[in-house]
Amino acid sequence: MRTPTFDADRGEIVLGGQRLVFHCHHYNVALQRSLEDALGPRAVEIQRLAAAETARLTLASVFAESDIRDFDARMQCAASVFADAGFGRATIVAMTSMGGRVEVAPSHYALGWTSKWGTTPNAVDHFAAGYFRGALCAASEIAPERVAVTVLAEAAAREGASTILSLEVR
Repeated sequence: MRTPTFDADRGEIVLGGQRLVFHCHHYNVALQRSLEDALGPRAVEIQRLAAAETARLTLASVFAESDIRDFDARMQCAASVFADAGFGRATIVAMTSMGGRVEVAPSHYALGWTSKWGTTPNAVDHFAAGYFRGALCAASEIAPERVAVTVLAEAAAREGASTILSLEVR
């Protein structure tokens, strides 16, 4: 099952056995900024780890339910789920089970951030960074601690820019 379904008995939207909760960009970036104000630099890794674990668990279930076994098909599925959930359009670039790049344009978080607070030199696309870390883990069936993600470019740095992520398996 690659698309969310509504479970009328439980009153929940579910994808890969995981309950989904949708928020608008106003809520998402306000929550993110609150975490960063309260936790300082630790907030970045906390947000990325939470996104990675959520993506890993959800996508692993989606891959199993849909019988998607090919690595490239899994990563394309992950990009489709990301887009269908409204987080942005992701292009998987030169990705193997050992890593590669992902370009996100437009980005839900970057657009939300810049519409609320303007451009920033700081990385704010933590959900995308964590999500694709989790996607690579699920697609490769490896532990999350083996994958490092680096933000090479940040969409919130200037209008019309892309977030470019580099993923590497250690």
